[in-house]
Amino acid sequence: MAEKMTVQDRIAHFLRVSEDAGATQQERDTAGREAERLLAKHAIDRLTLDVHGQRRAQREVIERRTLLVPGGRGTIALDLTVGLIAAAGALGLVAHYRDRRVLLRGRDAPDAVPGVELVLTGFAQDLDLAVPLIESLQVQATVGMWAWWRAEPMHRRIPRYDALLARCDFARSFGLGAAERLRVVRDRAVETTGSALVVASREAAVREWVAANVTARSVTDRRSFSGYGRGQGWSAGLRSTGSAQRALGVLGP
Repeated sequence: MAEKMTVQDRIAHFLRVSEDAGATQQERDTAGREAERLLAKHAIDRLTLDVHGQRRAQREVIERRTLLVPGGRGTIALDLTVGLIAAAGALGLVAHYRDRRVLLRGRDAPDAVPGVELVLTGFAQDLDLAVPLIESLQVQATVGMWAWWRAEPMHRRIPRYDALLARCDFARSFGLGAAERLRVVRDRAVETTGSALVVASREAAVREWVAANVTARSVTDRRSFSGYGRGQGWSAGLRSTGSAQRALGVLGP
């Protein structure tokens, strides 16, 4: 049965295991590492085949996909999205967000859910592979944040607003840690195929498309973070599908 599964099916299977609370930590780590390894290898292998075989790489379209990170003001939604943007960048995508945490009459549908819209831009086949991983990281970051928060009795004594800022910092830093790990995995796949120039060219094409077709503005985050939650979130993101040691240079084949 496993031999008949497509690469996308295998990646989806391993991502499901990596999010399964009923699995052991070792099983989740192993599944997550395998999902990322397969994603990076398949993406680069497919790209190399398209280029050398003069296939459809020249005609492949650039698209946008939108994911909703639910939550209103007073939640981790915005910070979680910012972290996921970093992870998307490590996968060669360009991402931005639309803040929809406050619903407005006349703009939003009656059944709209407050949240932050994460908009991912890239080549269609790259998005097909990357979007399930980004969705999985969204789940992993939320689960990891609450596991960390509930594990410390002292958190119950932290003032409410400070507690929110700490959880926000964890969620944002989780994405940054995951991005560091993903960058290592992807760079290794690029190195082994010698396709660095092709990958760089594709990423430049996506950035140019975004510059020409997307109007975005910079947003200054005026919140002052104490730093509590930042290190814990980064470490959790870095090891979420493998230990920091493996992510920083000794990933298996």
